[in-house]
Amino acid sequence: MRKLITAGSVGAKIAIVVAATVGGTALVGSSVFASLTATAFNTAAHSVSSGTLKLTQAASGVAGLTAGFTTAVTGVAPGDIINRFIDLSNGGTLAGASMTLGLADSAATKLTTDAVNGLQVTVKECTVVYTTVTGACSGTETNVLTVTPANTLLSATAITVAAIDLLPAGVAHFKFIINLPTNSEVTTNGTLPGGTLQGLTSLLTWTVTETQRAATNTVA
Repeated sequence: MRKLITAGSVGAKIAIVVAATVGGTALVGSSVFASLTATAFNTAAHSVSSGTLKLTQAASGVAGLTAGFTTAVTGVAPGDIINRFIDLSNGGTLAGASMTLGLADSAATKLTTDAVNGLQVTVKECTVVYTTVTGACSGTETNVLTVTPANTLLSATAITVAAIDLLPAGVAHFKFIINLPTNSEVTTNGTLPGGTLQGLTSLLTWTVTETQRAATNTVA
């Protein structure tokens, strides 16, 4: 006697097989995406701070010396020498590596445009403050800049500063020696000669620029 297979029983079996298959796939998929994770971090904050590079220019604080570049220079004649005393201070936390000196003349007269007959500049550095009134160096004096035309300084020029003064809290004591070279001119019947250096006024800005120390690779 044959056993009849009803549509309902076949459908039920197919449903069970499909359900089992889907369920198995779900289990397999779930196990594939499951993972373990572990983390670690420092429990105390790691402090990282940047340094500063600060340079300030001020007149020498020594009483009896002129007030630096704020003291005007008037009535200069050929052969005259003018001294100005300036302190440069590194108020930052980083050391400097080098310095340059630049000059700007907002009036642009022959005092700075004439490289031969115009102003000449020398800069010296003293290991201690310059002496009151006389402006002498009682310590060791070195040349920061040898005699250079003001015209040359219209482009920044390297100056040699003592290494210790480039360190944080370092102070460089400078003497700027400004000279108008000896020059012959003839004024006729009250008329100044053409191209004269007489009767001129230059408005000067002296800029010292400091670069940071060399970058380091710290392993400690």
